[in-house]
This record gives sequence, structure tokens and C-alpha cells, in this order.
Amino acid sequence: MRINLLNKILVSIFTLVISVSCSMIKNVEEGKVVKVLHEKKLLDSIKKYELDIEWLKARGDALITINNEDPQELDINIRSKADSLIWLNISKFKKRIYRGEFKKDSVKMIIEYPEKLYFKGSFLGLEDDLNLSISYPLIEDLLMGRSYLKHLEGKFILQVKNNEYQLLSHRKRKTKRITNNKTKKVADYIYQSWIDPFTFKCNRINILFPSNHSEINITYKNWRKINNQYFPMDIEFIIRNSEVAYNILINYKNIKFDVPQKFPFNSIDNKYQSVNFND
Repeated sequence: MRINLLNKILVSIFTLVISVSCSMIKNVEEGKVVKVLHEKKLLDSIKKYELDIEWLKARGDALITINNEDPQELDINIRSKADSLIWLNISKFKKRIYRGEFKKDSVKMIIEYPEKLYFKGSFLGLEDDLNLSISYPLIEDLLMGRSYLKHLEGKFILQVKNNEYQLLSHRKRKTKRITNNKTKKVADYIYQSWIDPFTFKCNRINILFPSNHSEINITYKNWRKINNQYFPMDIEFIIRNSEVAYNILINYKNIKFDVPQKFPFNSIDNKYQSVNFND
């Protein structure tokens, strides 16, 4: 009887230790400990602490690599108005190379070098031409260090690994079946993100788009406090399909929030030819 009682006590203690260790996240470097949140509370916390601004003006450096070509060092300027417009200017040695204007339902782009080219159309048309899945909300969230969660539907699978929250739209086995075309139910996307448990900021995002076999990976680093909000000064994203991979590193040098901006854009005249991305 005493042995059985002792066994029960030991089992109870062991279970308690396991449950406590599984419900806590420890930051060894800073000595912080937090409780693991349930999915709903975690999602609410992520959305609560995401960057909330109307205007953005950002300037920095970009390193762009296409497939295995030599990387190109460029200067990048970004201006945006929330949920409305993103303006992007890329130059090198003060010579403008590219200018883009992205709205929710339209895209305009001018390429100045090595040829004068332009694109004018919809996001859907751009997606078809590039065979990549991109959208206005995705671009906006990418440039501002957001998680993209508010644009997704359905429940998420919550895991804790390496002292990070991991949110998944599909389990590993299901993901493999979808990507290998071994399931009748087609998924619009397969989403994963890694969240810091102390700041609730997004460290990394991976999204697969089975319809066109494209993928985007985003990594946010070097978070800086600006006007009581945190912003990633370094962003790396890789967007690819079966034929091409774009690797872009952005290092922001100067950031301003909520200063109204103008969005200059050259008129498209007969000097520019319509670009065909499929050539």
C-alpha cells in the first residue's frame, strides 16, 4: 500500500513538473519567464502589438539577387498610406532604376534601366505574368514587419519550439499531402509563422501557394523602438516559384511615422514600352 501511495505521489509530482515546464517559456539570456498563451489570446496579443500607423516614410539599402546572378546593391525609398497606396523608388548612384505604385486594385511600374519599360494593370494580372502569389496586403505587411495573420481565415495550430510560438495553418503531414497533390481538398495557402513570446513580434513567416507552386519566406530582425512602436530595421524576403527565386535584403536607415507624404509618378509616354515578364 505504501509503495502504491509513493508511486502515485511520484507520478503526480512528475506530471506537475511536466505540465509546468510545458506551460512556460523561458528567455535564458534575459532571465524572463512567461506563461504559454492559448491560441485566441496569442492572436489577440499579436494583433494588438502590431505596427499601427497611417503614414510611413522609409529609406535604406537593398541587396537584390535573382537566382544565381551577382547581387545588386541599390538604394530604396518607400512611402505608404495605410490600406491605400505603397510607393517604391529604387536607384543606384542617385540614378533612378525603378518606380512602382501599388494600390489595392492596381499596379503601375516604370523601369528606367537598362530599357525604358512599364507595367500597368491589376495584381491578378501581375500574378499571372510572374506566376507568383502577391497581393497588396502581403506587400504592406512585409514592408512593415507584420504577421499577415489578420488577412487569413480559419483556425491555427499552436506549437512552442525553441522558446518561440509557432502558428501553422496545416500540420506537417497535411502540408506534405497538399504539396504532393495527394489530397482532393485544395488549399489556397499553407502558412507558418514564428512569434516572439515576449514582444509578440513576428520573427519569421513562410507561406506556400499550392496553385502556382510559389513560396515566400520573410525574416524580420533588428527591431527598433520608434515613437513607442517597434519596427524591424532589417528585412529579408525570398519569393520563388519553380523557375525563379528573388532574394531581397532591406536595411532601413531612416524611418518616419505618420508624416503625410506625396507620391510622385512620371507619366507613361511613348518613350516606354510595355513589359512582358514572360519573355
